[in-house]
Amino acid sequence: HVELQFDPEIEKTARAIRKATREAQASREQALLGGTPDCQGQISATMEEEHVPPVHVPPVPQPQRRTLGDYGRRDNDALANQGFQPANPVSFDIKNTVLSALKENPYSGSEAQCPNLHLSHFYEACDYTDPPGVSESDKRLRLFKHSLTGRAKD
Repeated sequence: HVELQFDPEIEKTARAIRKATREAQASREQALLGGTPDCQGQISATMEEEHVPPVHVPPVPQPQRRTLGDYGRRDNDALANQGFQPANPVSFDIKNTVLSALKENPYSGSEAQCPNLHLSHFYEACDYTDPPGVSESDKRLRLFKHSLTGRAKD
């Protein structure tokens, strides 16, 4: 766990760090050459402080895209990750009307399908049943796998 500190004047701090780095580099060069510091280097360093070029920050790599099936695969013979399984699975009868509503608009994970539209249809289909003693999230966890097809189900 890394704690980050907020710096309200980050640009000023960055300039100070760059200046200290330049001065350290100049003193190392001076020690190696054994000469006197040149004024031209100090003037150009002062001018550079006025106009600071933007710092290049490499982009953060995107995490690898995962499917629901990836959460159930074993890694190096370790225990399978039961990603979307509830801690205490509930059991209730799923009516045919709910199953047919879920299979009306299955989600396969293709680029052409809108996941938000699929979720909208999924929530609507979940409203067709209201088993007693089952929370909304447990009901959705149990029904969600029935709304997937193809590579999204893998």
